[in-house]
Amino acid sequence: MPTRNDAGFIGAVEVVYLAIAALVMVVFIGYLGRLSAAGVQVTNSAQDAARAASLADDPGAAEAAASSAVNRSGLPGRCSGGPSMAFSWEPSELGTWRGALVTVSVTCTVANQSLTGVWTPGVRTVTVTDQQIVDRYRR
Repeated sequence: MPTRNDAGFIGAVEVVYLAIAALVMVVFIGYLGRLSAAGVQVTNSAQDAARAASLADDPGAAEAAASSAVNRSGLPGRCSGGPSMAFSWEPSELGTWRGALVTVSVTCTVANQSLTGVWTPGVRTVTVTDQQIVDRYRR
């Protein structure tokens, strides 16, 4: 009876496992890259909103400017249910708007499926806060 050599069959199975592992790693690296890109986009939106608020003439206009800046960003299309924004300010030492500290927090909830490109359950929430000082000497 001839001897049987199954080395070829075992090698093929190992290649399949290797291919599956490589595919999972590529999807995971893509997920991390897209999550990082979402974080950068939320950071940029928070900075833009805080800067827009710091250029306004009063707190009411500042909140409207910050909200408008967030809505003009690419976040409404990326976030599930749209981005949310929280606005607050602390008056200057003199108790006035000029020289005040403006704080804007932007929160975006992103579905994992949009990050991986394949069906995956769950969501990730990214929150970024930025502060700007209202120019005391601006006219």
